[in-house]
Amino acid sequence: MEVKFKVEKVLVPIDFSDTSRKAFYVALKLGRQYDATVDVLHVMEPIASFDSAEDMERQANELKRVEDGVHRRVTDLFKEGGLAEVDRRKVRVEIRAGKPWLEILRFAWQNETDLIVMGSHGYTGVKHMLIGSQTDKVVRRAHCMVLTIKPDDFEVESDISGVPKKKE
Repeated sequence: MEVKFKVEKVLVPIDFSDTSRKAFYVALKLGRQYDATVDVLHVMEPIASFDSAEDMERQANELKRVEDGVHRRVTDLFKEGGLAEVDRRKVRVEIRAGKPWLEILRFAWQNETDLIVMGSHGYTGVKHMLIGSQTDKVVRRAHCMVLTIKPDDFEVESDISGVPKKKE
């Protein structure tokens, strides 16, 4: 069996959590290694309904504020990570509104993404069931490979199969 590993387009969804920050740095390094384009996607959930023209204007202003903030924070991530050597012409930033997991999948499909790099919050058990996982939904439905980045403080839970906990 021949396996092709082609990475020309990388997508990294960001919500500015610690794990998405790590995923951002990993995605940029992979982008540099494979000379790939890196799409940085931020998805915000919109207000459910508009009661008036003022609500619509408030939402438009909020979207503009978020867009400016995302661009500023991405620039900060470049500076913090010492990523001056990254070709910023190959890094694109997009902001969308909607359900994060759905917009990530839609963006990946529309842009023929080869690899999605995204953070996982590492929730397990009841917390995972209650909160759900954007990453799980993407992993299960994506047309391409998905690399998940775990938080620094992630601890593996031992289960009945005898899988050991992470070594300290």
